[in-house]
Amino acid sequence: MARFDIKLTEEAKAAAEALAAEGKDLRFAVTRSGCCSIAVSIYPDAERMGDHVMEVDGIHILSRDEYPELQWSGTIDYKAKGLHKGFSWK
Repeated sequence: MARFDIKLTEEAKAAAEALAAEGKDLRFAVTRSGCCSIAVSIYPDAERMGDHVMEVDGIHILSRDEYPELQWSGTIDYKAKGLHKGFSWK
């Protein structure tokens, strides 16, 4: 299995394409959450030196090499409802 097996919903792809038109990509960030857990954040960002760049459905997804022993399989979604909007991992 590949280390990253990421898919995009149609909503996430459209939102990411709009970001790309503004010169931004999506960042897939992993952080510690408590003593034994990790959390995934997905947000617009610019590419930095040392980033791993994946391409999913023509969309660039940036990541660092945090937790190289883990494999990531899931879907990036995007929801916009009123003032609340953003990407999520499921």
